[in-house]
This record gives sequence, C-alpha cells and structure tokens, in this order.
Amino acid sequence: MESNLDTISDNTKQLRTHFEKVCEDIISKLNEYIDYIRNTEELCDQAIQFNDDLENKLVNAFNKEKKCKDIKLKLSATPIKGKVILDVGGHKYTTSVDTLTREQNTFFAALFSGRWELQIDPD
Repeated sequence: MESNLDTISDNTKQLRTHFEKVCEDIISKLNEYIDYIRNTEELCDQAIQFNDDLENKLVNAFNKEKKCKDIKLKLSATPIKGKVILDVGGHKYTTSVDTLTREQNTFFAALFSGRWELQIDPD
C-alpha cells in the first residue's frame, strides 16, 4: 500500500511541476500578446498621426494652388496698359500697349492678352 501512496505522491509532484510549467508558459505567452497589442496600438497611433499630417499638407497644397490660380486669373483679367519700348535691331521705338493691341488676331494682341506670362525688362 505504501508503494501506491508513493506512486500517487510522485505523480502528484509531477503534475504540480507540469502544471507550474504550463502556467509559466501561459503567462509568458500572455505577456508576449500584451506586447503585440501595445506595438499594434503604437503603430495605429503613428498611422493616424501620419494620415492627419498628410491631410493637413494636402489641404495646404490645395489652398496654395487655389491662391495661385486666383492670382493668375486676376492677372489675366487685368489689362496691360502703359508704354512699351521695342528694341528692333538696336533701335528703340516707344509705343503704347493700346496701339500694339488695336488690331485683333495679331502677335501683339495675343502677347498682351494675359494668356502669356510677361517679364518686364528693367532696362
């Protein structure tokens, strides 16, 4: 009978040891999963922040583009007036924009129509 009790005692100790090992493994896995969840939350927060930043940059770019288009529209609608100095073969001739654009469907009418970006020569 002692032998049976010894066997039961040994089996109980083995079960306890095995149970403790299983508990440690479960706790280890749970901690690992908690770390995965934490990392996933951090990545999600970063993605949300990145998306917010991107949306703000997109809105800013859209607003800047709209301002540029508005300025170009205003400039194209503004008639160019004043004197123009033409340098033709080294000879300088002065005339007005009105004179150059009086006739429609000409080079100068198209040039001063506002569809082209003109640069003023400081000389």
